[in-house]
Amino acid sequence: MEKLKIPNQPARQLTELQYGRQTFLLSKVFPQLAKAASITHWEEITCVGYDPEKGKLEAIVSIKQASGYSGGLCTTGSKEYVRFFVDFKDGSGFQDMGYSSFKVADISEAPPGPQHPLKYMTHLFIDDEKYRKILTCKTAVIPTVRAVLSWNIIPSIDPDAIPHYGNVREANIQLKRRRRFIWGDIFDALQVKEKPDFLAHINLKEEVNIPIPPIPPLAVLYKEYQKAKVPDHRTFFTTIAPMISNGKKFSAVSSYNLFEVQKLKIDVKAITDLILKPVGQADVSFEELMCVGLNTPLDTLGAVIKIKKSSGFSGDLCTNGSKEHVAFWADWDNNGTFDTYLGTSSVTVHDISNMPADGLYYNVDLPVNLARRVRTCAQPNIIRIRAVLSWQSLPSTTDPNDLNTWGNRIDAVVQIRPSQGAHVEAELTHVGGVDRDLIDPVTFLVNSDTTNPTSHNNRPYGGWVRFNGIINRNGFNGVIKYKIEYKKYGAADSTYAAVSTSETFEMIDFTPDPNLEFSDPQSPADGWFIYKENPAIGLYNQTHYLAGWSTDGLTDGIYTIRFTHTDAFGVEQVADLFSLIVNNTHMSISTTANTSVDLTKSLDLVIDGGDCHCYDKTAANHIVSGHLRAVHPYFALWTLNLQPASHTHGTVPTPRHRYYDALPDAGDVGNLADNSDDGDENTPWSVDVSGMDNCGYTVSLTARSRVIRNSSTTFPWYGEKAVGFSVTDKCPNA
Repeated sequence: MEKLKIPNQPARQLTELQYGRQTFLLSKVFPQLAKAASITHWEEITCVGYDPEKGKLEAIVSIKQASGYSGGLCTTGSKEYVRFFVDFKDGSGFQDMGYSSFKVADISEAPPGPQHPLKYMTHLFIDDEKYRKILTCKTAVIPTVRAVLSWNIIPSIDPDAIPHYGNVREANIQLKRRRRFIWGDIFDALQVKEKPDFLAHINLKEEVNIPIPPIPPLAVLYKEYQKAKVPDHRTFFTTIAPMISNGKKFSAVSSYNLFEVQKLKIDVKAITDLILKPVGQADVSFEELMCVGLNTPLDTLGAVIKIKKSSGFSGDLCTNGSKEHVAFWADWDNNGTFDTYLGTSSVTVHDISNMPADGLYYNVDLPVNLARRVRTCAQPNIIRIRAVLSWQSLPSTTDPNDLNTWGNRIDAVVQIRPSQGAHVEAELTHVGGVDRDLIDPVTFLVNSDTTNPTSHNNRPYGGWVRFNGIINRNGFNGVIKYKIEYKKYGAADSTYAAVSTSETFEMIDFTPDPNLEFSDPQSPADGWFIYKENPAIGLYNQTHYLAGWSTDGLTDGIYTIRFTHTDAFGVEQVADLFSLIVNNTHMSISTTANTSVDLTKSLDLVIDGGDCHCYDKTAANHIVSGHLRAVHPYFALWTLNLQPASHTHGTVPTPRHRYYDALPDAGDVGNLADNSDDGDENTPWSVDVSGMDNCGYTVSLTARSRVIRNSSTTFPWYGEKAVGFSVTDKCPNA
């Protein structure tokens, strides 16, 4: 069990910390109070990992103190935000993937017990498809993820920004190998401009799946593993261990037969003795469980695993590799006895030759049945969780202390979600990738702020809106149906329409051994979906996804959402009723070279008098002057970019950027007091070329809106407009 406590602070320093925490929200008015500090006295990211199969980033956050979170569970408390950036190593640097958040509150240390630190898991799904590659079987695409934790203020979209309260943590992750290619890609790679006659029938757009080959010949694998100093009892573990009657279980794994092992003159008895040797602490030289936490709103446990070596995982990326299994246990009454087995989750790993020095970080998650453990907010429910890691062999389901040959165990304290009333039937937890409670009941916008907003405030929805939530059965095992509907704000209830009539739910059944993951397609014409999750029988919706709403064809404006479900008697119950704003206005970009901005377009950039002109170092001709236009009903920011930067010697356009409700180049700090700020219609900009090399240059303008589009909290990008000019010592005819 990780012990708190926070390192002892001198009384004066602790007083200063507490005063700063209490006055932190004033930083929105006095930004100098929010200078970078990375104070981790209250909260800290401890681990970050990725599941390549699910495209799921996870962060484990440690909440360290009993107070300092703006109120107890019965209040709104405060928010912890985690923004994820990923550097896909394609030359673009760290790219913003969006953020997730969760509620935190003051939770007393009384009664005495393991109250802190509390471990929370938060996650974000990303689409990494375009970054996957077909490399050699031993080489993986290995991006770096950067997670930024910030208390009560959404982290900046600048990947280098340091939060005031919170911290930054990085981890190397592995992308799933591309499993299919298009014939056209092969022709392009080989620079084939015209198909030979014998290939004329090939459809260049046809996808071709790459089959998974069988496990490599044992002699070949053994030779490679000997060179990599992989011990024999690791190499032959999945061949020998299943033959030993010691109660260990294995899921279906690819292995070699003992006759092949004997041909290599392996000391099978020595390996058997090592496997049967009592395990006080399992071997963590290849993998180690680093952190465990609970996604409190979604009743989902998560754990982060570190893979430390490049070999010893039963095959490369062209094979099935091997499995890291994590079993979860609960100690409901905090007496130190983990008496309830909750389930096991797994992730696939492989031999990877380009393994970073710090290893690779993966995650697993497990939805759990906590419905009967829910209490009112007046009685915080804090419990201990144990996670047990085992490579290839399944962890015990009867003994929480049992360790297999490879792996380890760690304990953590987590908080179970409180009920929202005397008897909660259902709850929408997330709308469009953000917490449901962030939608303001008055302005209908996400993160509403009418006094001093930044680009992270006052956000509408657009594109595809995802709904996630939970329906508590409270012991009822019959059929429950639900429907999510929308109507124009103020319209008659008779105009409600289902947000969707066709969905596919990713389910997991923990009753079979091994667990069964399957897809559940439903297409009810009336929009009433069957809620099949039932923790009592071990059946879960893996992501708690309920429905998706495509808003692209709708008129911009306010819409009311109604979430209804049936109860044990088949009676319809409205679980949630709220309104939000939809805006699908795109930015139109001028594609012509203009001498003045095109006021009929949303985005335009010009050099006064026209571009493609020469500028020099003389007093009369060293300033490039122009105007730009970047407007949107929900404007977020615009940015000017001067390239090639390798020849500018630090010169940048003036101004370089502007954010919503902020002065030019002031950063994302609201200070115009103009909530209706829709950008700049025709604002001047300039570049002083005096310190630049003689070269050709472009200045490009990009702009983004605050729309939460397609359930992503990143700011939508609509394209760019560029202009060009040249720089020399003295222009001809100047």
